[in-house]
Amino acid sequence: MKASRRSALALAGSIASLLAPARWAEAAPAPAPAPRLEFSSFGAALPSGSQKQILLVVPILNKKEVDANLALLRQPDGRDFVSLDDFTQLAGLGSQREADGSVRLSTPLGDALLTEADLLDDKGTTFVDVAALSRSLAAQVAFDQAEFALKVTLPWTPGEDTASQRRRPVESGPVDIAAPSASLSRWRSEVLTVETDGYVSSTANHRLVGALGPGNWRADFSHNLSGNDLGVDVGALSWRMDRGNSRLLLGQERVFLHPLLQSFDLTGAQYAWTNAPGQVFDSSLGEAGQLLAYQARPTSVIRGSGPPGGTAELRYGGSVFARQTIRLDGRYEFTDVPAAPGDAIPVEVAVYEFGDNGTPLRVDQTYSQAGNLQLTAGAQAHYFGAGANGFLLDKDRLGAGNAAFYQYRRGLSERFTGDFIVQSVDGRSQSVAGTAANFGVAGSWAAYVGRDDNGAQARQLLGDGQRGAWFWRASWLDYDDAYLSEQTVANHNIRAEAGRSFGPNLRLSLIHADASVTNGEKINYTLPAVSWNPRPNLHVSARPEYNGDYAYDAQWAPRPGTRLSATRYGNLSQAGLEQNIGLNSRLSVMAQHDSVRGDRISAIFNRYQPGVAGLAWSAGVLHGEGRSGFLADASLELRPGLSARLQALRDPLAPANGTVVGLSLVADFAVTGAGLARGGANLGQVRDGGISGAIGQGGRRRDGLDLSNVPVLVDGLVRARTDAEGRYYVANLPPGVHRVELDSEGLPIELSVHEAPRRVEVRAGSLTRVDFSLDLRLGLAGQLTGAGGAALADLEIQLVDAGQSIQGRSRSNRYGYYRIDGVAPGRYLLRAVGADGHVVAKREIVLEDRFLFGQELNTAAQGPTP
Repeated sequence: MKASRRSALALAGSIASLLAPARWAEAAPAPAPAPRLEFSSFGAALPSGSQKQILLVVPILNKKEVDANLALLRQPDGRDFVSLDDFTQLAGLGSQREADGSVRLSTPLGDALLTEADLLDDKGTTFVDVAALSRSLAAQVAFDQAEFALKVTLPWTPGEDTASQRRRPVESGPVDIAAPSASLSRWRSEVLTVETDGYVSSTANHRLVGALGPGNWRADFSHNLSGNDLGVDVGALSWRMDRGNSRLLLGQERVFLHPLLQSFDLTGAQYAWTNAPGQVFDSSLGEAGQLLAYQARPTSVIRGSGPPGGTAELRYGGSVFARQTIRLDGRYEFTDVPAAPGDAIPVEVAVYEFGDNGTPLRVDQTYSQAGNLQLTAGAQAHYFGAGANGFLLDKDRLGAGNAAFYQYRRGLSERFTGDFIVQSVDGRSQSVAGTAANFGVAGSWAAYVGRDDNGAQARQLLGDGQRGAWFWRASWLDYDDAYLSEQTVANHNIRAEAGRSFGPNLRLSLIHADASVTNGEKINYTLPAVSWNPRPNLHVSARPEYNGDYAYDAQWAPRPGTRLSATRYGNLSQAGLEQNIGLNSRLSVMAQHDSVRGDRISAIFNRYQPGVAGLAWSAGVLHGEGRSGFLADASLELRPGLSARLQALRDPLAPANGTVVGLSLVADFAVTGAGLARGGANLGQVRDGGISGAIGQGGRRRDGLDLSNVPVLVDGLVRARTDAEGRYYVANLPPGVHRVELDSEGLPIELSVHEAPRRVEVRAGSLTRVDFSLDLRLGLAGQLTGAGGAALADLEIQLVDAGQSIQGRSRSNRYGYYRIDGVAPGRYLLRAVGADGHVVAKREIVLEDRFLFGQELNTAAQGPTP
C-alpha cells in the first residue's frame, strides 16, 4: 500500500476504534471520517494535555481551504507536529533526508533545513514541529483550535517555478508527446474603467503568446474603450526562435543596448550568437524585448537583503515597477531594470515584512554593480539587427528612416571583459567601447566611452566592492550637448557611497551626489546615512533621497500583530498604528502630512475571506482639510484566472474629483487543450514553455469522483495539482524534454493510473497537452462469520468473474475481516474457501463505480460446496 494512503487509512482506523472498537480490523477500515473530528492514537478519548493526541485537521493554504486532511500530533508539552509527508504534498515541496537525520526542503525561495530535533517519528510516520516549519520556511503555520484547521500562509504560490527546478538537467532523446507546431498558449487582458466626476475613461491592454513552427510568437496591443478614438496601438509583434548557440527574432520590438546609446523601435530582424549560451542566454531578457540581455545599465541588476518571505518592491521614479518575494536566505534580485541614458530618476526598493503591504520596513536606494557586466574568459557574443526605424503597425511610433546595430562582447580573461557597440538610427551613428574588470580587493569596475558622428562624446564609470565590514559603490554618467539627441544639453550624474557595517544590526555610510539634469536642476551634497536594528522588533533608518532631502523610517512592534510606524518619504510624512485582528483582518490608523496637498487622517479595516473566490475587501473613513471622505475596495477571483476589483474613493485632499470609482478586470489564462487554466503571460520575451492537460477516463472527467488536488510530477518534482474538473497547468518549464507523470497517491481510492511516465517535448512560448487516462479500480470489504455470528479467521476469500477466473483474493483476519482491492467494474461471485478447498460461503457482488463496505459472508447460510 502506498505510504500516504497507508497513513490516511491508519488515521481512519483510529477513528473507527473510537466509534466501534469491537468491529474494527486493520483489513477493513471504516469510511473516511468527517474532516474536523478529533481522535487519539491510543484508541480512547484522552483529556487535553495528558497524553499525545493525533488530530485529523483541515488545511487552509494561503487563506483558501484545501479539500484534504492533515495528520497533526499534539504533544503533552503543547507542541504541535504535522505529518511531514502530508505537508510537503500540500505545499508542493521537494524533500530529502540527509545523512545526519535532518531534512532538506526545496522551495521556490531556496532550500530550507529541518534539523533532527525538529522531527518526530511516531509509528512509522515522520512528523515535523509546526514552529520549526514557520521558522525555516519564513511562513505562518499554526493550528487554529477554533476552526480545527492548520492555517498555512506561504510566501509563494505552491506549484510555482523554483530555482532548483530550473537548474534540473533537461532530458534529450526521443519523445512520446511532441510540442504543437501552432497554437495560442497564453492570453492576458486587463480592462480598467474609471469614473471621475461624471467622466468615464476605459482602456484595455492585451498580450497573446503561442507557438508557430520551430519558434514562438508574441503580440502586445492596447486600445481605448471610451471616447472617439478606439484605434488599436500595437506595442510588439514578433516571432522568435532559439537554436542552441543562436537566437533569431523577426518583427517589431524596442532595442536598448547601453546607457550611452539612444534606444529606438525596430521593425526588422535581430540575431544573436554566443559560444556560451548557458551564461549569456540564461540571464533575464531585457524588458524592452531584445534578444541579448545586456546588463550595462546603471540600475540593470539590483540586489539586496530583507526579511525572509517578505516583499521587495521596486520603485522607478516614485512609481511601483515590480515586486518579488524575498528568498529564504534573505536575498532579493531585480534584473534588467529599465533606465534611460542619463536619467536622474530615483530607483529605489521598498522592503516589507511578510504578509504586510502597508508601511515598508525601509526604502533602499539602488546602485550599479560592475560585476554583472563580466563574461568568463573566452566567452563571446555577437548581436546585430537591421530594419525600419519605428513600429510600422503603430501610427504613433512610425519613426523615420532605417536602423541597424552590431554589438560584440568577449571575456578577454578572467578579470577583463571587452565590449564594442555601433548603431545607426535614421542616418545618425553612435558607438561605444569599454571594459568591465575585476580587481579583487579593489572591487569591480567598468568604464565606457561613447561618440556620435558629430564628435559629441559620453562617458560612464561604474564601481562597487567590499572588504571585510567596509563597502563602497560609485556611478558616474556624463555626456555632451546634443549627444543623446539634438535637444539634449550637457548632463552629468555622480553618486558615490562608502561605509561600514558594525555587525548585523548597524550600518553607517557617507553618500555624495553631484548631478546636473536636463531640466536644469542641480544637486550637490555629502550626507551620512544610518540603518539600525537595536532589537528584533525595532528598526530605525535615515538616508538622503536622490535630491538630498532625508527619508526617515522607524518601525516598532511592541507585541505580535501590532506595529507602530513613523516615516518620511518624498513630500509625504506619516505616522500610523496597524493592528492584526485574527489571521485574516487588520485595522490601520494613519495620520499623514503631504507638503503639497495638506493633512489627512484615516482609519481603514482590511479583511480577507478564505474560500474559493478569495474575497478581500477594505473599508475606511478619511478626513482632511475640513472635509470627510471614504475608501471602499473589494476584489475576488470570479473563476481561476479571472479576477475583478472594484474601488470607490472620495479623497478630502482632492475635492474636485468627487467620488472616483474604478473597476478592473484581469484575465490571465493559459489556453490549454482541456480549457482555460489560471495564469500564464509574463512581461518580457518568452523563454519558457509549459504543459497542460486533464485526467480522467480517456481524458474525460469521471462523474461522481473527486479529481481535484492530484499532484502532477515533472522531472520527479510536484509542479501542479489538478482542479475540480481534473485539469492542470504547469508553467515556467525550460525548453527540452521533460518526464511527466501523475502521483497516484493523490488519486481517489477507486482510480488507478497504469501509464508509464511520458517524455514530453516543451517549446518556448507554447503549451504541450498531456492527458492521463485513469482506470476505475474498485474493491470491497466485509466480515466472514459462522454459526451464531462467530468470526472465522484465516480463510481465503476469492472474487471470481464469469469465466471462473479469480480476479482478487484476501484472507480473513482474527476478527473475520477481509478486504479486496484493484478490481475492474463488473459482476462477480464472492466466495470463502475452507482449508480443504471447498467453498463454505458465497454471494453475488456487482461493482459499479465505488468501493463497497459491509459485504458479509456467513457459512451457516449454506453447506460446503465443491
